[in-house]
Amino acid sequence: MSEHRRSRLAGALGIGLGLSSVFAASLVVAQEPVPTTRPPAPAAAEGGLQLRDLIDRALQTSPSQQVVDRGMSLAEAERVVTRASLMPQLGVAASQLRQTSNPAALGFQFPGIPSLIGPYSVFDARVSLSQTLFDLAKSSELASAGFAVDAARAQVEVQREQLATQVALAFIRVLAGEQALVSAQTDLKLAEDLMVQARDQRTAGLASGVDVSRAETAVAQDRYAVSEAQTSVAQARLQLQRLVGLPMGEPLQLAGQLQQEAAALADAQQVLSVARQDRAELALLQAQLDQANEMRRAAKRRVYPTVSAFADYGLSANEPGKNEEDTYRYGARVELPLYAGGAIRAGNAAAELQVEQQRLRLADLQEQVEQDVRLAVVTVANTREQITAADAAFEFAGRELELTRDRFLNGIANNIDVVNAQANLARARTQVVSAQAAHQQARVNLAAAQGHARQFKL
Repeated sequence: MSEHRRSRLAGALGIGLGLSSVFAASLVVAQEPVPTTRPPAPAAAEGGLQLRDLIDRALQTSPSQQVVDRGMSLAEAERVVTRASLMPQLGVAASQLRQTSNPAALGFQFPGIPSLIGPYSVFDARVSLSQTLFDLAKSSELASAGFAVDAARAQVEVQREQLATQVALAFIRVLAGEQALVSAQTDLKLAEDLMVQARDQRTAGLASGVDVSRAETAVAQDRYAVSEAQTSVAQARLQLQRLVGLPMGEPLQLAGQLQQEAAALADAQQVLSVARQDRAELALLQAQLDQANEMRRAAKRRVYPTVSAFADYGLSANEPGKNEEDTYRYGARVELPLYAGGAIRAGNAAAELQVEQQRLRLADLQEQVEQDVRLAVVTVANTREQITAADAAFEFAGRELELTRDRFLNGIANNIDVVNAQANLARARTQVVSAQAAHQQARVNLAAAQGHARQFKL
């Protein structure tokens, strides 16, 4: 092989390999990998862990969130693959063959031509290039892949909102459980004091054994209530720790309290307007509808012709350096489908059905968003009233217990009224905790209905 030809072939092969590397590199999605190891636990602020820190940690450590994040990376990679089909395709190839040929099979039957030619060697090395010039269906598929990326990005936001909502609700459940435990312990301490008083009254001859037994029963019941409250707190803490990826064997201290100033009443129409703009679920279904529309357009465009150009250049010889010659080929190709066994028509029908499905889902979600908003607004308002009623009931129950306790100490009555008043006070105290927790949960649901769960503050 001459030096000139060697340099030309080496240059062509080098360019081909270089461009192939560039195109291959363009298929790699430039994105930082999502860490699979859990970050260290956030440092507890003065008074305990903040809700904001726990939400941020959950977004980093939750396996479900990481799955959705990788789904977005997958959608981006698939868009690059689709785009690559419209980019120049460059490749290199080399082959060395040893073969025989039958001239008669090629139509050569002349006197003097042997019935079998060979064996002989064939060497070929070349660079090939092709480029799609016109393909409307592929263009629509590329646009559809872009909307698929938008849908995957919206799905990430949906998952983030759902996870933030779950963490906030679990945070509130822990606070409510801790407060319920304190209330149960307070009720137990009160019941023990009343039992001591009943025993003293019996010693003084002002009460009977039945009064003492009644007080002892109340103490036993309150001890059971304390045990139940401890179990509920443990369950709520473990659930929150699992959500945010905290070690379950370590103690958990939270910064926050349920007893806060009641939230201001919201205007349903104004909240609904915000939700229609910010709810990630709406953006997700809208992107999926746009994707389905592009796939329908692609299905319709498959009946159009496609045009592509191609070229190759290389060396043909018996073997490297022997009888070598430059060879090349270039041209254009036009393809037009005439009959595909009904696949094109079926593809159009399927694409139309997918578009219709997405439209129905979007319409249904729009109604669901309005329902979520209006229900959340009503619930926030109702739980405000429940807090007011529970506070009043707690105050009245405290006065009732004080009066009946004085009557019992003065020997005017037995302790039936005292035990009943004590039970009323315990019930009222529980209702206060429940009302406060329900109000905070309603606030979380209102924020989630607007698509702002991650901005919720307690």
